[in-house]
Amino acid sequence: MAENKQIKLHEIVVPTSPLPVWYFIFNTDTGVPKYVAPHWHRGIELSYTLDGRITDFIIAGKHFDTQMGQILVVNTQVIHSVDSTIKKGSKTLSIIFPFDYVANLYPEINHQEIDINYPEKLNNDQKLAYSNLQGLLTQFYWLASSTQPLKNLKMQQIVDEILLLLLERFTKEKPPESEMGQRKVYVINRLQFITQYVNNHYQEKLTLDSIAKKCNVSKEYLSRFFKKQMEITVDTYINNVRAQRAYFELKNTSHNLTQIAMNNGFSGVRTMNRAFDKFYGKTASQIKRNFKN
Repeated sequence: MAENKQIKLHEIVVPTSPLPVWYFIFNTDTGVPKYVAPHWHRGIELSYTLDGRITDFIIAGKHFDTQMGQILVVNTQVIHSVDSTIKKGSKTLSIIFPFDYVANLYPEINHQEIDINYPEKLNNDQKLAYSNLQGLLTQFYWLASSTQPLKNLKMQQIVDEILLLLLERFTKEKPPESEMGQRKVYVINRLQFITQYVNNHYQEKLTLDSIAKKCNVSKEYLSRFFKKQMEITVDTYINNVRAQRAYFELKNTSHNLTQIAMNNGFSGVRTMNRAFDKFYGKTASQIKRNFKN
């Protein structure tokens, strides 16, 4: 089974050594809520549903309900989130290709994007490539969970084949910024600034007022803007980021709850418990007890 890793919510993608990409395997035999707050990164993210489904994968405001075998790609700097209940026995795989890694091999990606999220629109050549991708991703999934000595070399080979197929068969020219419209560019840039700022400063005291000052807007405007674009409040987003970071620390260290709360920007254990309850459906205290069992 692949080692669990912290899901990075900002633009920095740390590869899973020794591979040049970051990957995350999700395999559960129990139904649990799965929520990933709206975020973005420069890397190109691929999500593959091997079994089960993702009931609400949101990419740039568009909602996807994936079925077994479906591939989704999140292009660079596109805001996305997941608000889904993972069913018993579900198996999913996420791979993030660092943008610089892709651009060094294929500079054209700077003015292109990958278009694969609507299988019904694919031509015959693309449908064949899509089928090949499904096979490669399934191989990658099972290799990641194995202990065979050559697994890293085989996974590296598969990563290269996946990237080649994506770039060779599914790229198209990006619309120029003039066609996107100044308003859309403004929204993207502002959301990226806010989310990056929160992810870089979540351990500090963050308020709507302090973030608004960084953006040179009023807190009233920031509140309306963020809620409209992200469908959650700024405070909820901050607490979601803190809860995910605290969960990782809770799972991977022996720190007590007070230490974890302080390390991740919460005012105390009670506040952290409330955030966990909203985010995971269980308090941090309950989750800590589960880890011990």
